[in-house]
Amino acid sequence: MTGFDIRLERIVNATPDAAFKHWVDPEAQRRWYAPEDDWIVEAETDLRVGGAWRVLFGPRRDEMYLEHGVFEEIDPPHRLVYTTLHEFPDDRRSFETHVTVTFEPHSDGILLTVLDTGYPSEEQRADHETGWPMFLDAFERTLQS
Repeated sequence: MTGFDIRLERIVNATPDAAFKHWVDPEAQRRWYAPEDDWIVEAETDLRVGGAWRVLFGPRRDEMYLEHGVFEEIDPPHRLVYTTLHEFPDDRRSFETHVTVTFEPHSDGILLTVLDTGYPSEEQRADHETGWPMFLDAFERTLQS
């Protein structure tokens, strides 16, 4: 960890298998990457070590965010490790982080842990630290639907 990292934990009412599949399924990503119903979300996943993933999302075609990367470790339904290249619709510089997600059995479902490391600055980490909980809220909500 570099100091500009994010670690989140959440108890989710789901099985590890269901949560893992929901995390990597492009159809599910189209729902949980959209903070508003009218957002545009395109998602693709090649779920294999060395395979690529890509999510393009935003409120309008001229204001789209792109996150994409490569899977480094896939251990269904327990653990997923991948890179994320963050690209923005404005003049902010792109940067890459390294994400580890675990889905551990818990008496109330699973303990979902996200470790997102390598943010280049405190400001960029803080921006994403406010966004991650919204994505996790949407992930959990759409997982239950």
